[in-house]
Amino acid sequence: MSKSSGDAGERPQLLTVGSLPRVHGVRGEMKLKCSVEHVALLRDLAETAETITLRMPESGDEFEVTFASVRGADSAPIVAIDGVDGRDDADAFRGAAVLVDRKHLTPPEEDEYFLGDLDGCTAYDVASGNAIGTVVRVESLPANIVLYVRMQASGKNVLVPFADIAVPHVDIDARRLDVDLEYLGVDVTGKEL
Repeated sequence: MSKSSGDAGERPQLLTVGSLPRVHGVRGEMKLKCSVEHVALLRDLAETAETITLRMPESGDEFEVTFASVRGADSAPIVAIDGVDGRDDADAFRGAAVLVDRKHLTPPEEDEYFLGDLDGCTAYDVASGNAIGTVVRVESLPANIVLYVRMQASGKNVLVPFADIAVPHVDIDARRLDVDLEYLGVDVTGKEL
């Protein structure tokens, strides 16, 4: 297990495929939250001992690990991380995002992109055209996809639904997206209007 750091500015090589919301049991295993497609991918990566990156949500610290196993039903998978032997060790990774190298994923079609490609994009206000923040996290929730935009004026994270009305334009190659702050009901600091 080793710690690494991320790089902004171009499409990320590492893409988020899931998260580890909580510890499972006393042996150091963790619940895995991700799509069924990504469960299959992570099972394959565990079998071949491929490197997986865990990113801590608050600090952004990254740790390169291998999964010893991915077991259980596809709807409720459980992972064991090599070198993590107890509940306390596993608790250190609670809430971590699970990232894999894009080479392990099926490439998107032309004019499509991975949601993970939104990580690190600069957000601009639709009305003023000014840069307002950076996408620091993308989360697929049951109702919709949400972008966490860290506002540069305050450092506060604002939740932005990834819908045309809130994000009318995305340019992945330019690493830019436009956000309608008026629709969200917030100012450039993230404070409610």
